Amino acid sequence: MQIVKRVKAKWRCIRNQIKVLKLNLYIKKYDKRTHNLIFDKSNIKNIVILRWDDKLGDAMMCGNFVKILRQYRPDIHITVLTGLTTKSWLNKAAPADNYIIYSKEKRDQIIQNNMGKFDLFIDLGTHCSYKDIYLLSKFKAKHYLGFNRQKYALFDVNIDNKYHHFKERYIAAAQLLVDQAIGKINGLPTPDFLVKKVELQQLVSRTKLTYNNVVAINFFGSGKYRRFSFEQAKMLLIRWRQQFPQDLLIIIPTPNEEKFTGSLVTILNDPAIILPQQLACFEMSLAIINIADFTFTPDTAVVHMASAINKPVIGVYRQNMQNYEEWKPLGNHSQCLLNRQPFCSDDSVHVHEFDWQDLVLARSTILKALA
Repeated sequence: MQIVKRVKAKWRCIRNQIKVLKLNLYIKKYDKRTHNLIFDKSNIKNIVILRWDDKLGDAMMCGNFVKILRQYRPDIHITVLTGLTTKSWLNKAAPADNYIIYSKEKRDQIIQNNMGKFDLFIDLGTHCSYKDIYLLSKFKAKHYLGFNRQKYALFDVNIDNKYHHFKERYIAAAQLLVDQAIGKINGLPTPDFLVKKVELQQLVSRTKLTYNNVVAINFFGSGKYRRFSFEQAKMLLIRWRQQFPQDLLIIIPTPNEEKFTGSLVTILNDPAIILPQQLACFEMSLAIINIADFTFTPDTAVVHMASAINKPVIGVYRQNMQNYEEWKPLGNHSQCLLNRQPFCSDDSVHVHEFDWQDLVLARSTILKALA
């Protein structure tokens, strides 16, 4: 098994080296400004935000930016270049004016339709890929706003690297477009989940069980290394119920994972493990997180849902402190578990590889704080 892991790690290393070579080539060819205008916030009227990875956590952070501009700069027209998940979240939480739904097949048409259209192109990602450089350059925006992108010619406006967390970055970006100081921002915009919360409370009340704590459980993050396998999920639930029989566990429904979660609940056949039967949706996830004392989850959008409504989580993170500082939970009393150390820089560690006693301590710490 160790040999297989090392071979895979070596292959990832080769792929990463190829990406670096491609990036350097694309920088030489495409990292060039077509405008030499001096940035003036008062002239910014039409902006586009790059969120083409379509990850929900990024969409949630982006929502704060949209909300702030709606309040302080309603004259700015906001477009988001993204996918359907981000569009769906923003439409319910902090609607933009327009969405460009990205697909590789439509890339050339998207570029043609939007070339020279925007005063400001915003990309606050930590890393810049060769694909990013190509797409951004083809839009030929008047200005480009990035995070710590001083070494790139395209970017003439930058957010300082002291803004580690993505929530801070988007607020800092909004401040560059606003004359007055932006007030304190609590939480993140969310869809209204009151109806789902009432439904969930009714479901819990029908269990007729005696319990001390309600715990929300999510098994799925982006990518295979941030999601629990079926066996690992089953082992975690069994161990949790054995050690903490006073906990009522609610599994958060996840799109396209109905067979996984349904089979899990059926096999365990434990009345203290609840899976709501409604279709997975933002509102149901928020409702479960809201009524739970805390949520257990991999590093994924569920963490940021909890942050949005100031609820504690136990988040499982890789041994990558930069990633942790960018995406750490913001809800009061939240805790994190760190996966084992990778044996080399290209070793990918699975989400279940953490110390169980760290989970025990994190749970105890949260419940003591909430008491």
